[in-house]
Amino acid sequence: MRVDFWTNQNMGEFWGFVKMLLQSIQPGVMIVVAVAAAGLLLGIIIKTVKTANDDEVERRSVDDGEDYEIRRY
Repeated sequence: MRVDFWTNQNMGEFWGFVKMLLQSIQPGVMIVVAVAAAGLLLGIIIKTVKTANDDEVERRSVDDGEDYEIRRY
């Protein structure tokens, strides 16, 4: 049994659904979804930057030169 998704009939049906969604969904709904997605993305970016800054501070505290032993004879 062979299953093909990329047939002309299936793609025509898919683009029909896309056309229906674009014509029937109000711009307000799309704006709300875009704002929600932007908020989630912004949260991820902020969390990543904070984590990178915390790692940088931790790395600086470890690399204070304490790992070198100096002996004077």
